[in-house]
This record gives sequence, structure tokens and C-alpha cells, in this order.
Amino acid sequence: MAAAFSLFFITTVLALFTVIYLVASARLVSDIRDRVRTNIDSLAVLDGDRTFDDLVTVVAEESESVRDPDFIVELVDKNGKFLAGNVRGVPKSTQWMTLKRSNLNFSMDRGEPNDEFLAIWKPLSKGSLLVGSDNSEVKQMKSFLLRLLAYGLLATSVAIALCAIYFARQTQHRIDAFANPLARVSQGHISARVPISGLQDDIDQVASQVNGMLGNLQKLIENVNQSSSDIAHDLKKPLGRLRQRLDDARRKAKSPAEFQSAVDAALLDIDSITETFDALLRITQIEAGARKDKFVDVDLRVLLADVHDVYDIVAEDAGDRLSFASEVAHPAIVRGDPELLVQLFANLVENAIRHCPSGTDIGLRLCASPGLYRVEVTDTGPGIPPPERENVFRRLYRLERARSTDGSGLGLSLVAAIVDLHGAKITLADNAPGLRVEVSFPAASV
Repeated sequence: MAAAFSLFFITTVLALFTVIYLVASARLVSDIRDRVRTNIDSLAVLDGDRTFDDLVTVVAEESESVRDPDFIVELVDKNGKFLAGNVRGVPKSTQWMTLKRSNLNFSMDRGEPNDEFLAIWKPLSKGSLLVGSDNSEVKQMKSFLLRLLAYGLLATSVAIALCAIYFARQTQHRIDAFANPLARVSQGHISARVPISGLQDDIDQVASQVNGMLGNLQKLIENVNQSSSDIAHDLKKPLGRLRQRLDDARRKAKSPAEFQSAVDAALLDIDSITETFDALLRITQIEAGARKDKFVDVDLRVLLADVHDVYDIVAEDAGDRLSFASEVAHPAIVRGDPELLVQLFANLVENAIRHCPSGTDIGLRLCASPGLYRVEVTDTGPGIPPPERENVFRRLYRLERARSTDGSGLGLSLVAAIVDLHGAKITLADNAPGLRVEVSFPAASV
């Protein structure tokens, strides 16, 4: 890449120099021709029936005088006979000619053999006049430009090479900064991260995205490891109880009715275990984003009102009170899966009903802030201790006091998965007394 950049830059410099070289050469040639035309026109003024002899005299005097050797002149009659001048025998032409000094017949030569002249013939009334000027200015300019190009290309090439090497090493260093942490991740060091330079450039943006991906990957792996441990721990007891019941039924059942009763209890245990695995599979599917294709515009105000209508009777049967209030007077539109959003708030309300004592006040509230809609689910129950608030979102995790109640410990894990799927944020806070769960959704763009 550095070599390609250097080649491109040098080619651009050469192209620019070529244009300058050609333009400057053409300009100097044009100046020399203008000078020749001026000289030939000043002499041709004497052309006429009575003044032609004066022209011959002037040309002869010009040729014999001590003057710049970079000037040639020749005057001939209509038959081509030499009349005056400092050169002889130049062939006639109607076009501009480039004549080498070594090929000219000078009456007095004081110049260098390699000199060249730009010359042209002008027809006169009684003959023709040749005037030419040395083009050494063009040769000197070309020589100067070529030397300038050589030194300039040398300096430019060195500067470009140094810059290319510097930027190549810098780029390679930043690429290595990506490669090394990713290599460590592939070796099992999932906590490795790509360093961010702080320049806020494109590479830093990619590094942030890669780090975000690695963070999500680490979280998923930790969840899998934790879930495996929790499954082994939490399902050991029901599986042991199931085996004990079946063994008791096999050994101790004295009648078909007792055996049937034991089988029915075992089936209930199996259903509970199946529900746990179904919930785990559902959480995994949600975390994989499998439901994003079902996202539509959802009005949170209508959805929460429906949840309240369904669970108002359930809360009343448990001796609790469920209320709903909305501070938003217009539709609160978010993008999401309506079924999952209903399950999200249903799980939060069910948790409050299940884990709070009879007589608890449970509230649903919808609030709005710039670009966000916030849903609060509050209760006046025992709450969750601050050190435990992050743990309750782990799969199969249950507070010590909740182990005596029904449930698999997956309700809040499912809630967290649905929240992440919708790009929302969930926080647990003290309701003084009780627990306040806040879920903030980004408002749908209209």
C-alpha cells in the first residue's frame, strides 16, 4: 500500500513537471519567434524599388558589425544570389526552420558548433530575407528544468519513502493491536480487548464495535457457563426427588391407586423440568435475535392498559392492588414484538404478586422523556437487596427467601433477554418500601 501510494505520488509529480516543461518550452520558442519577426519586420521596412539598395547596405553593415553571435541574417535577390549577410546558402522555406551552426556557412563565426537557430525566410520585392536567432535560451531552460526534476525527484522520493514507511508501520502497529487481542480470544482469553488510541478515527470506531462484540461474546459465554452450573445445581434436587418417587412407587405401592398417585406426582415433576428447559430455550432464541423480524410499531400505553386489565383480577385474588397510570397523553410508539413485550411486563407483575405479601400495592406507570419512553413497575413488598440486584437476572438464580415459592428462577432472565432484544435498558431501584423496576425504550422514529 505504501509502495502504491509512493508510485502514484511520483507519477503525479512527473506528470505535473512534464506539463510545466512543455508549456515553458513552448513559451520560450514563441518568444524567440516573436523576436525574429520583430527583427525581420524592422529590416523589411526598407524594402521598395528605391530603398532596396538601402536594405542591402543595412544588412551588410549589421553582418560586419560586432554583435551577438546568436543572430543570423542573409539577403538574396530573386535568383537566389547572395547580396549581404553573415551566412550563405541557407535553403529557402516557407516554414520555420531549426538550423545547426555547424551546417551553416558563416562569414565570421564566433559561436559554438552545437548551437541551433530558429529562422524564417521573408519574401521581398526584389528578393528574400532570412533572419534567425539562437535558441540557446530554450536549451538552457530545458537543462535547468531537468536538473531541477532530478534533484526534486530524489528529494521527493526520499520524503515519500520515509512517510510511507512511517505510515505503513503505524498502520501495521494498529492492525497488530487488533490481531493480538483477537489471537488471545481464539486461545480462550475471552476478556482480551482491542486498545483504543483515543484519536476518534475510523479504526477507533471499528475497535469500539469489536470490543462491544467481544463483550457480548464474553457475556454469552459466562451465561452459558453459569447456566450449566445452575442447571446442574437446581435440577439435581427435582431429578433426585423424581427418582425417589418412582423408586418408592416401584417398591412400596400396595395398590394400583397408590402407584397411579406416585406416577402422577412424577409427571408433575417432569412437567416442571420440561418447563424449565423450554424457558431456557426461549431465552436462547430471544438472545439470538430470532424474533426481530416480527418487530412492528407498538403503542406502550395501549399494551400496558391491556396487561393491567388481565392481571388486575389476578392481583385482586392474591389480595393485592394493581394500578395503571400514564403521564403520556399521546400514543407512545416503540418498535418491538408485541407478544414479547406483553410477556416482559406480565413477568414483572407476576413476580411482584408471587414474591410480595398479601395487601401489596403494585403499580404500572408510563412516563416520557426526550427520545425515550420509561415504564415503571413498582411494589411495596420486601424489595431486593442492592448486592443481589444484578444477580437476579442470571438464569436459574433465586433469592434465598424465594426458594420456597413456585418458579424456576428464569422469569427475570427472560425479562433481561427481551429488554436487550429491544435495545432497551432495565434498572432496579429502591421504592422505599419495595422495589421499582424501570424499563427505558427508545422512541420509534416517525
